Amino acid sequence: MRENPFYVDTIRNFRDRRYEYKGLNKVWKDKLSEAKASGNPIKIQEAQDMVVLYDSLQLVHKCILNSFYGYVMHKGARWYSMEMAGVVTYTGAKIIQNAHSLIKKIGRPLELDTNGIWCALPESFPENFTFRYNFMVYHFVIC
Repeated sequence: MRENPFYVDTIRNFRDRRYEYKGLNKVWKDKLSEAKASGNPIKIQEAQDMVVLYDSLQLVHKCILNSFYGYVMHKGARWYSMEMAGVVTYTGAKIIQNAHSLIKKIGRPLELDTNGIWCALPESFPENFTFRYNFMVYHFVIC
């Protein structure tokens, strides 16, 4: 990998592009809110189309990035690394375990994976709330 950084550079490029699409998706969500406030149906439709486009593009890039992870676990892969695969698996598992223990304190976990959390919350739970967790802040909106 040191001689030919193709694999790492490719993953980095996909990751960076995914972040770009996520950022553009956020921009267009804001534009959609503005368009809805203005009541202009043409601008609303354009913003909705762009939100769908950028959300789809970031999701495709996420799937491709996940396949790169699967590749490093394949023994025939040029960049085979069980250590790298193990670190990714362990980190993902710890994130899910911590999320599960947090959700159990609030409501009933239904499904947790790397794509999201589904849970049943008590009726008294607020619609908008923020978690502060050491070095990160998560803002959630119940939908």
